[in-house]
Amino acid sequence: GSVARNNKDPRIPKRTVLEQWNSKDYAAVSSSCDTSLDKSPLDPFYLTFKGLSSFYLGMAESDGEKRSALMDQAIFALRKSLIDPKAPLRPEATYILGKAYFHKGVDFYDESITTLLESIKLKYSAADTWEYLALASQGIGAYKESAGYFDQAMAANPDSPELMIAAAAVASQTGDAGKAEALALKALATTTDEFLAERSNFVLGDIYRASGRLTEALARYDAIKEKNPESADAWYYEGLVLQSAGDPIKARAAWRKAVSIDPMHAGARQKLSERS
Repeated sequence: GSVARNNKDPRIPKRTVLEQWNSKDYAAVSSSCDTSLDKSPLDPFYLTFKGLSSFYLGMAESDGEKRSALMDQAIFALRKSLIDPKAPLRPEATYILGKAYFHKGVDFYDESITTLLESIKLKYSAADTWEYLALASQGIGAYKESAGYFDQAMAANPDSPELMIAAAAVASQTGDAGKAEALALKALATTTDEFLAERSNFVLGDIYRASGRLTEALARYDAIKEKNPESADAWYYEGLVLQSAGDPIKARAAWRKAVSIDPMHAGARQKLSERS
């Protein structure tokens, strides 16, 4: 019997891997693929599922370094599998590869965009494809492209205040103040999340400050401070508005308040060091 046992194929049957995958046991999928790749390092099936499972394990990981290491594993396995024309789930694997690049950070945003666009060409797009494209484009300063992707993301998910406020910030960066204001107000009206409401008020404050609507800008910073009196940024921007309104004494008081909350607040410290 010993000879037969030594000849046993150590690879885990593909149907077993698919059962593990369908029950979302990503740790088991990853482990089965490792065992099988020891024997067949270029098998596109095991490489694909190794990559996909590593991505989902990474997304569930709260430790930044461990998450990054899992994203590296996902990228390595998926890139290798996609070299093979017979790779299974090519469109989905391309989409997940694009997202894995995004989660590696800003240095990989270009690869993320290229890969996600490739997945769209392969007729695969998920609800979050456009959002990833929008955020990656925003991250590399391609605001015009980002604004277009946010429009598509909002068409796919029209009730998301997160998308509205992110799109508002980009519209503001492209100089479309009217669109930015409308989106930020809509986000503010639809969200119950205090963090998102604060972000909406900051975007509105920026828009009003830039267009000289100083009373409206002050009202936004007051709304932020009402909920979060320890917001150094709200005090800092309020100081900028007061300075524009010709009240340097009140402006300096606001910046001193910002520095008392956050002694390292670069903007407020810079302003206090200037002699007006």
